[in-house]
Amino acid sequence: MSDDLTLSFTRTLSASPANIWRCWTEPDLIKQWFAPAPVQTTEVEIDPVPGGTFRTVMVVPDYGTMAGDAGCILVAETARRLVWTNALGPGFHPNKIGNGPMDFAFTAEILLAPAPGGCTYTATVTHASAQSAQAHKDMGFYDGWGTATTQLGALASSL
Repeated sequence: MSDDLTLSFTRTLSASPANIWRCWTEPDLIKQWFAPAPVQTTEVEIDPVPGGTFRTVMVVPDYGTMAGDAGCILVAETARRLVWTNALGPGFHPNKIGNGPMDFAFTAEILLAPAPGGCTYTATVTHASAQSAQAHKDMGFYDGWGTATTQLGALASSL
């Protein structure tokens, strides 16, 4: 998308939509790929149903532990579409967004579609403001989410 609130990319991955879905919805698998190395995902809570929890804790070298409030699953269509937001917590309760450099409201959508030899994978993150989208882009959205997606594809194709 080209609006000033949205960051998005599409890749073809050598794994089935079912395996990509597993990697997005099983905590032990999410820990293996979710953050671009050398960042480590140390805790994951996910309940992939509307109103369910989406929460990760990451350890970033030279920064420390990053853990925000639990987010909320908005849409969960098995092996097809996963949407969550950090603006809401579990049960659709509003979250208070802090004032730190990584504290901004967003909604993430993952789309999966069968493709020859694997699937088409689209990640889209929509922000509450253009400033937040730019800050996320400047933090390395494309490199970070892109690296994590490469890690995801490698793990999912090995399942």
